[in-house]
Amino acid sequence: MEQKMQYGGMISDLPVVTGGHFIENSEKRIVYGPDGRFWDDFVMRCFTLAPGAASDSHAHPWCHWTVCIEGDGFFNVGDETYELHPGAWVHVPANLPHNFGANADSGKLSLLCIVPPEGDVNPLTMGFC
Repeated sequence: MEQKMQYGGMISDLPVVTGGHFIENSEKRIVYGPDGRFWDDFVMRCFTLAPGAASDSHAHPWCHWTVCIEGDGFFNVGDETYELHPGAWVHVPANLPHNFGANADSGKLSLLCIVPPEGDVNPLTMGFC
């Protein structure tokens, strides 16, 4: 029997990525990307961080784009800090140190983050930092 392709749904119903994940107390899901996820040129990940969780500072040779969809937090890019609230966006140029996190005194933080396929890795173990 042929399986029907699903063209819509809830991000929370997508599988949690377990390999290559680099932020403690968080989850990562692939929304769009190669391998049957409708977008061969880029990968859209959804990171959901528990209150107080944050990524380590890192840099890599690709840029990426982020949009906050839930919660409050921060995003450091170089020497600038941007507050995150639903609807906030951040562009991260290639090779610029950055990190992000959820405020400790608020609920979880969810971000959509777009990278090229080669950017969907753990940058802390790839020798970029």
